[in-house]
Amino acid sequence: MIIKKIQIKKIFKNVYQQKGFPSGPFDVCLICRCGETKKGGACCEKGVYVDKESYDLIIKHKKKLEEKIGIKIKECFDEQWSEDTEYLGKKGIGTKVKNGTCVFRVHPKQGCEIVSFVLKNNLPKRMIPSACRLYPITWDNGELFLEKIKKNCVCINKNNKTKRLIYESQKEEIDDIFSFE
Repeated sequence: MIIKKIQIKKIFKNVYQQKGFPSGPFDVCLICRCGETKKGGACCEKGVYVDKESYDLIIKHKKKLEEKIGIKIKECFDEQWSEDTEYLGKKGIGTKVKNGTCVFRVHPKQGCEIVSFVLKNNLPKRMIPSACRLYPITWDNGELFLEKIKKNCVCINKNNKTKRLIYESQKEEIDDIFSFE
């Protein structure tokens, strides 16, 4: 099987300058206390666009995931696909927002049900939406850059002593998702 990737033509300097996560993106997702309230999940407040490839993997495992989250998967997504082709699988679909956050966010705890499900069941990381795997790195029109980092995020916390930059801590995800011209 040929793994298709998103084409990147330019990488902004800030991707190489921002301090990274101490242990990669996924451990942080489950413990970060970002946001104004320091309750975490600030990056989840508006939901996320899910790659077609991630969506297909979610559907493949929907029965177990529905048991975990307590709602039907079809109720978790918008009804229309985005026309933007810069996603794995060439299209994306938005997650619904419930109680001010992405429907897949763990309540009342911290983190994402998809991330937790993938890690606990040793499933392909491509089941996790690319935007979540990369945060705070993002992309648009063939350009890779940092989005505005949420207040109190681990990567900007003064107590984060890592020497790794965000490009280094997210490198495995970057290499899996993107190809560079």
